[in-house]
Amino acid sequence: MNKSNETKVLILGGSGFIGRYLTNALSKSGYHVRIPTRNREHGKSHLIILPNVEVIQTNISTTQNIDRLFQGIDIVINCVGILHENQKNDFQKFHKTLVDRIVNSCNGQQVTHFVHLSALKASTKGPSAYLRSKAEGENIIRKKLNSKSAWNIIRPSVVFGPGDSFLTMFAELANWLPLIPLAKPKAKFQPVFVGDLVQSILDCINGTEKQITIDLCGPKQYELIELVRYAASHSRFKSKIIPLPDWASYAQARAFELLKLKLITTDNLASMSVDSTCDTPSDKSLKTIESIAPSYLSKMS
Repeated sequence: MNKSNETKVLILGGSGFIGRYLTNALSKSGYHVRIPTRNREHGKSHLIILPNVEVIQTNISTTQNIDRLFQGIDIVINCVGILHENQKNDFQKFHKTLVDRIVNSCNGQQVTHFVHLSALKASTKGPSAYLRSKAEGENIIRKKLNSKSAWNIIRPSVVFGPGDSFLTMFAELANWLPLIPLAKPKAKFQPVFVGDLVQSILDCINGTEKQITIDLCGPKQYELIELVRYAASHSRFKSKIIPLPDWASYAQARAFELLKLKLITTDNLASMSVDSTCDTPSDKSLKTIESIAPSYLSKMS
């Protein structure tokens, strides 16, 4: 059963990479969508013009603002997440404290369904602050959300598609650098297309399975060096990729941290020590990198 028509959906992180695709899909399906943003006019015109989409300028870091946003909302989808900390404890702020505020507002405003985007291999015993904070956010949902509310937690591997910050970043680097020293070249990923992730979210809000956690991966596994070589093959230089041993990977990440360059951090390295792959066979009908990425990577050379 489709829940569109008068159903009101709040998307936190709706102006980000995944949120933009999700907003478009929900708008086309007839949902009424509300998106909070710090700056309504800056780069949000593509969202503002969509039918049934309301873009509100506000700061979601306060409980009072979140409570106001939740008024009249039926479904909440949280796409907020960071890979790098700008300040100490940012992972806790965005992945745990914010989720706690969201759950409290869901309970107070009688929200019927909460869909939360987490991360594959999130664990309170994980090797990185990122993975641990993601797991802590998940546990808040499972323990505190009103039992009358449905919830789904989706844990994707790395997400790709036009406008991503993964393949696109490596292709951009390859446009400028003939050599790319690559940390953790053997790290494994199972990338999922953003359109397939959005469809999974739509399936959750229209489906009957509630209180479930979904690990979401694409149809193929890759080592990081394979993905970077693929992205570089569509660049100007066709850069040569230099795989770094662990000690050099750490040195590179530490240097980037000291230089305030958000390319890779020591916490990212810790996350990559765990394979970002699914333990069960994935749906082979999902899109592969080879079927999608050339259409946008080729425009960058």
